[in-house]
Amino acid sequence: PKETPKPKETPKPKETPKPKETPKPKETPKPKETQQPTQGTSKAVFENGRASIETFKSNPKVFSGKSAEEIAKMLEDAGYKVTVQASKRSRSGAKIIKIQNTGREKNITQVQVSPGGGRHGDSPYVKISTSDQGIIKIVDGSRKVYKTDGVETATIIFTGRE
Repeated sequence: PKETPKPKETPKPKETPKPKETPKPKETPKPKETQQPTQGTSKAVFENGRASIETFKSNPKVFSGKSAEEIAKMLEDAGYKVTVQASKRSRSGAKIIKIQNTGREKNITQVQVSPGGGRHGDSPYVKISTSDQGIIKIVDGSRKVYKTDGVETATIIFTGRE
């Protein structure tokens, strides 16, 4: 008996591979608001609108890398009314943040933000004048690279950056 030929199979058209779908990135949950002040925020530095030497000693890098405008915003967030202007005495391009609403509950009277490169050397610093704590100077550097004339009246806090 003759075998009946099987019908020829028609070749299936080649399927073009579907582009792989990239998985959507998972949304990271937003951190919950905490009552504890966080580093670098106005709440962490200006407790109830006040600055203290101890607060800056425990958080010396709070102003590191910040511009005068960023620091002015932190002060505004803490309830201060401020204006930013160029320092008239600075060779380095320092800026002065003038406080408009000083008083018993707010002890900061002025803040100077220096990019460094002037008479105190290359380290940037922030000088905070207060009505009850004196002058607090936070130098973004180490004691050995800071230049002083030896007549400093400020409490100087170093971040330790070389």
